[in-house]
Amino acid sequence: METPSERDKHEKERQESIKPYAKYSGLAFQMIGALVLAAFGGKKLDDYFATGKPWFTIALLLLAVVVSMVTIILSINKK
Repeated sequence: METPSERDKHEKERQESIKPYAKYSGLAFQMIGALVLAAFGGKKLDDYFATGKPWFTIALLLLAVVVSMVTIILSINKK
């Protein structure tokens, strides 16, 4: 039979092992959200300015990828 302090210790270890998964899955959803917003905003700008090619969409998607990658790298390096 476990004592309350042993249960607390096991619970704390379990929570510590879950934290990285939650952190990195959150980063993935953040990146997906940034890409979706960039695509939506770029499409709207292309329609508004009646560009023949999707220049705004491409530019905003590239910007979103770069910003997302920088955010992920900074997050990984920060412990």
